[in-house]
Order: sequence, then C-alpha cells, then structure tokens
Amino acid sequence: MWRLYLELKNQRFYYFIPPVILFILVPLTVFATIKGGTSSHFPECGTICQLFISSFAAWWPLFILKEYLNSPGKELLFIHKLSRDSLFLKMIILWAFYVLHVVIVFIYFTSLFDFVWFLFIAIITQSMFMIALGYFLSLLFQNTFIPLIVNFAYSSLFMLVFLYSPLSIFEIGTFSNASSLNKSTVVVIIAFILFYGGYQMEKRLYKNSI
Repeated sequence: MWRLYLELKNQRFYYFIPPVILFILVPLTVFATIKGGTSSHFPECGTICQLFISSFAAWWPLFILKEYLNSPGKELLFIHKLSRDSLFLKMIILWAFYVLHVVIVFIYFTSLFDFVWFLFIAIITQSMFMIALGYFLSLLFQNTFIPLIVNFAYSSLFMLVFLYSPLSIFEIGTFSNASSLNKSTVVVIIAFILFYGGYQMEKRLYKNSI
C-alpha cells in the first residue's frame, strides 16, 4: 500500500486529472444541462456520467503501469515476488479508490434527482471494465500508450456515435429500475476475463525476471 501511495504521489499533476473531472467538470456539466435541477434531464446526466466518469477510471492505473512497462530498467521492477507487488492487486485497489470518489459525486446527485443509484451501479461496473481492459492491453502490448488511446476512443465512439451497438458497455435510458442495467452483468463477466488474462501475462513477466 505504501508503494502504491508513492506511485500515485509520483504522478504529480496527472494525479489530479480524475478528481478535477469528477468533482468539477461532471457536476458543472450536469448542473448546466438541467438548468434548474428538474429530474426530466436525468438521461442527459447518465450520458455525461458514463462519458466522463467511466472513461477516466483507467487514468491512475495506466500511469502506474507506465512505470512498469515503459520506463528504462523496467525489468528490475519485476524481480520482487509477485505476491508482494502484484499489479493485478493494485488495479483492484485503484478501482475501489476510484469508486470512493464516485460515491461522493453521486451523493451530490441525490440532491438533484430522485434516484441515482442504478446509474451508480452502471458507472462502477463500466469503470471496472475500463481498468480491466487497460490492464490487459498494457500487458499484452507491453506499453500503456495504446491502451490509453483505446480507452478514450472506445468511450467516445460508443457514447457519441454508436449508441446502440451491441459492442458497447454503456447503457442508454433513464436508469429508473433494475432492468436498465441489462448490460452490467455481462460487463462484469468480461472484466473478470480481462483481469484473468492480464494476470496470467503478469505472472510470466515476474517469472521471466527471476
């Protein structure tokens, strides 16, 4: 945990990008959209949250993976035993840490809308998927630049262009009941598969560094 804290601290300016998105950009954009706080604009809130919150979930994980996969002398970072410095475990902790930030945003949303927690569930499952995808692609390509581009390209295309594509993890609707989360179970399953595939590649990196 201490090493993860130092890795986050080492991101400096880049560390503050997700908090700025979550605590400033998203609330201001939602507030500007509703123009008075009526619940009739909740679908727009869902679109804004999925576009910005989900797409930035992989930001911290990818910048931490960058130190392991892009930096000079990166092989030395894989000498430690896997159980002591697992990238997979860091991805899970960072997802949980991000979710805590998202909770704060949604507490604010409860003052604007009648019910937001189905949207919250959709957001945290999508965030898990984006982190899992970034983790898997980073280890597959041994690089974090490609996953970063894929992350934002995927979010932009499927939220702004291909809204109803079966390949999209995003939900379209009012998020008024459990049926509005019809994709979430599949998204979680795919996220677990990506995490598993990434973990297997990570174990080989540690093994080859011994």
